[in-house]
Amino acid sequence: MTVIAGKILEDRIVIAADSQVTWGQAKTEGTKLYKIGENLVFGGSGHLRDVNLMRLFLDTHMPASADERDVLEFYAEYIEWAKRKMSGFEAHSSFLFGFDGKLFEIDSDFDVTYADFAAIGSGWEYARAALHLGHSPQEAVQVACDLTIFCAPPVTEFSVVRQTTEGS
Repeated sequence: MTVIAGKILEDRIVIAADSQVTWGQAKTEGTKLYKIGENLVFGGSGHLRDVNLMRLFLDTHMPASADERDVLEFYAEYIEWAKRKMSGFEAHSSFLFGFDGKLFEIDSDFDVTYADFAAIGSGWEYARAALHLGHSPQEAVQVACDLTIFCAPPVTEFSVVRQTTEGS
């Protein structure tokens, strides 16, 4: 299970994640948060397979921008690519991205949501409430870890410079 929380600050976008990975009745540690180059951070919640495929996809693909149409096209390309890699692939995950000055969530149903702060995963409600109250993403993830059995430390965090175009 997972909690990933992100927040847009004045000069950067910060995303943090817990490390608990659940497999059946067992739990272990794993990575759910990645920094790709200097301009993109993403975390994934759901099937680790989907997160790993997205990580591989990002080795050779990037959204043209963080605009909704470009993000939808990027996600559609990811789905097509994943189906070529794994026959029978069906997306079952959510992703939180910090890219191109924006923080956005992509769900497996092709819903793209933009926000100044956001959280995904089984601990999202706790983390989102903590973000709403002014806490950092790392603190928000720790709150979720404290309040649900489905998330656990250690907490990892990455940030990217908030690059915006003039007038946005």
